[in-house]
Amino acid sequence: MRRPSHFYLLSLFAFCSVNLAFGDSNLPDGFPESDRSKTSLTTSWMFHLGDPNAAFHIADLDDSVWEEVSIPHTLKLTDLNLDGCDDDKTQPTFHRDVGWYRRTIEVSQNPDKVFLEFEGAHQVTDLWVNGKHVGQHSIGGYTPFHFDITGFVEPGENQVALRVDNRRHDDVPPDPGPFDYVKFSGLYRDVYLVETAPLHVTFPWEDFYAGVFVTTPTVDPLNGNATIAVRTTVRNEDQQPKQCSLLTRVIDRAGIVVLRLLDQASIKPGADHTFNQCGGIEENLHLWSCDDPYLYRVNTTVLDGDAVVDCVENPLGVRSIALSKEEGFLLNGKPVQMLGANRHQHYPYIGDAVPNSLHFKDMLQFKQQGKNIVRTAHYPQDNALLDACDELGILVYEEAPTWISIGNDAWFDNLEKAARRMVRNHRNHPSVIVWGGGINHRGYVPRLHYAVKQEDPTRWTGSNNSEWTGIQNSGVCDLFTNMDYGGINDWSGNEYLIAMEGKANPSSIEKYASDPLRLGLISWTAHAYYTFHIDADNWNRMRSGSMDGFRNQGPPRDATSGDPVEMKLNLDMDGRSLQADGSDIVMAYTRFVDGDGNIVPKSDLKVQYTVAGPASIVGDKTLKGANPVSLSRGAAAALIRASLTPGTITVRAECPGFKPVEASVKSVRFNPNRILATARPIYDLERVRVDMGEVGQLVQFDWTPWFGESNKDASIDLPNMGGFNVTLRCGSEEGITRWLGEMNVKGYHGFVMGEGVCVVDPAGFKLEFEGLAKGRYSLKTFHHAPSSNTNSMDPNRERLKTLNIYQIPVAHSVAVHTVDVDTSVEMTNGKQLPDSGPGTAVIEFEVRGDAPVAVRFQDADGANGIWLNGFELQETR
Repeated sequence: MRRPSHFYLLSLFAFCSVNLAFGDSNLPDGFPESDRSKTSLTTSWMFHLGDPNAAFHIADLDDSVWEEVSIPHTLKLTDLNLDGCDDDKTQPTFHRDVGWYRRTIEVSQNPDKVFLEFEGAHQVTDLWVNGKHVGQHSIGGYTPFHFDITGFVEPGENQVALRVDNRRHDDVPPDPGPFDYVKFSGLYRDVYLVETAPLHVTFPWEDFYAGVFVTTPTVDPLNGNATIAVRTTVRNEDQQPKQCSLLTRVIDRAGIVVLRLLDQASIKPGADHTFNQCGGIEENLHLWSCDDPYLYRVNTTVLDGDAVVDCVENPLGVRSIALSKEEGFLLNGKPVQMLGANRHQHYPYIGDAVPNSLHFKDMLQFKQQGKNIVRTAHYPQDNALLDACDELGILVYEEAPTWISIGNDAWFDNLEKAARRMVRNHRNHPSVIVWGGGINHRGYVPRLHYAVKQEDPTRWTGSNNSEWTGIQNSGVCDLFTNMDYGGINDWSGNEYLIAMEGKANPSSIEKYASDPLRLGLISWTAHAYYTFHIDADNWNRMRSGSMDGFRNQGPPRDATSGDPVEMKLNLDMDGRSLQADGSDIVMAYTRFVDGDGNIVPKSDLKVQYTVAGPASIVGDKTLKGANPVSLSRGAAAALIRASLTPGTITVRAECPGFKPVEASVKSVRFNPNRILATARPIYDLERVRVDMGEVGQLVQFDWTPWFGESNKDASIDLPNMGGFNVTLRCGSEEGITRWLGEMNVKGYHGFVMGEGVCVVDPAGFKLEFEGLAKGRYSLKTFHHAPSSNTNSMDPNRERLKTLNIYQIPVAHSVAVHTVDVDTSVEMTNGKQLPDSGPGTAVIEFEVRGDAPVAVRFQDADGANGIWLNGFELQETR
């Protein structure tokens, strides 16, 4: 049951009251409780391999003898030799099988809309609910999809069955091949049960107008402001029209709301409505960059009348990207040389079935190694990878699933759909700067470029060229992106180039650093990856990589060492936790060192791992090479998988002739409620800004005017924060006040600083705040003595000749006092505000009772005039 609570929002033109529902569901402070739920279906799947034509979808099937698994899941674990398979690059047999997954889901007692959401599955997925076929997803294995199961479920327990088909499909890219990577299998990305009200935000990949799309049409790093545009599509699946309010709030890193946008619309039954909102951040703007990846949140709240019914969040990183022939790639107006690597999502043994923590690990390693860009070779990758890039400050070049082949018309249709879904799914990630606009090796594809540009005109497209498939050029794409393994001969030298593949040796790095048209070098590749490129006789067929498949870089190639004398064991828990969800993995590395502590890079030694506690070793006793483990680049690596029970996990490494070593980690309880697990506080603190002056003043846009009369006490009633009064009084009977009606001052918020009240009194003056509710407040006052900068074209010039207020001697330093605070402010003056802004005093105080709060201002050195141009009063935490 929703319980509305009231607060006021400053909309575009006036105060408007809305009701947000805050329940007792342990959500963080200020985070709205809505009818949307999102439950991770990570655990408790029953799995069967094979039998594609079986009737395993029937509701009353006895699946108790099936294997219980958690996702991400692969149809079959794979050793480093691809199980000895001798497939060619079209992969005709390897993992070309079908997996059946069954699970019970719990639906609420009064469900309105119920969905199953999939981040990805290889590669054609059929869904049955309670024995009835719901539908099929056949666009491909690398993009998200969902099914509306509202009409197939009942309150309580329901049976879900999936057939995940990884057999060859010539119209589903990257099939029919060839491709220089293994297309693994299974239900390998996250799945969620989502419930919403009939009035709800749509999934972003549904259509061109769907979900939430956040853009920054203008970003001004010099003056510190940005325009924020938000396009949100809300669907009404009720039988009645709905009066819908859409509240969009931009929230900073501290949880403070810095922008509110509120719009209303009447939505007909069965219809979608797209809201287009635009506002800005005009002060204290934080830019997203590789060095300081500052992230805002965009919280979207849907109200049905006065009740909150839906709430979703998206990331926002405010940054500008531009190209300069003199300076190259500009991020927020500053040149950045892009240096990074390609990344396949493969891990040893588990293939593509990579938990979110290991996606983060890969990007954390990029950051630690000084890389600032990743190309997702050669397909859209996991949401967790994009989240990590946003958080860590790593740029992204992402592309649709291809390698070198070009298919039939149906294949192209699916490729375009996959590209559009890629953009719709990841368009709100600031880390993404380039979308692939072509087929890998083959060059640009106008159809892909135009589809991507239609979906997202704010980013560049890359042409995906390579010389050995024919001389190409950037064509319709924005950037010439080619493969540089020893020089690029088909580049004009007059257009912007990114080496989307290449060798990151010193000479190549220097070549790119010395030419502003060479924007970046993305080396091949960060990690060794599974491929049928290498002969089957080679035991480890994970190819290439500055790191091996276990993400181990190893010592330099010319490193030397003595004989091994000791083992060192490390569980790589850097920057993460270990979730007890049956699928999360932590990497264990055992290294041998000599007497001087140097890593021994090569040895025939093997390490035997054992685990005590709620975890297991991936591939233990089933895969050759998984345990005991040989050295690779100086480390024997194992994948330690947490079970469903949280607790202390102790990993032990042994090798004959060496003292065993141990390391421990605690897994934490997994919370399937993804809204509760990811929600962060929202402090929607009300603020009022008051521009002071005589009647006729130029009132600052979106500020409240306070018109005063000279030599009289002045008072204003403000409706904000429940309503309160502010009074300005001289400190003695000798005091005089002069209120200025109009004067022009150049600078930020010049209308505020161009007018105000000047008080001359040896005892100063005070502002009294009466009627404020109990709580904490921050008061910012502005103190600038204006001088006119008008010229003969200004019609008010003649009026200014009669004024002499600006000739009153003014104080240099103003002392500010409250019961609890003593501070001072240096008053500024003149026709133009200094770059640092006007003189500003900030006073924090607490209202504990009914007594007024008085703030006193006094010339610190005498009895000269004190200017007060305006003030901001804001609630604080």
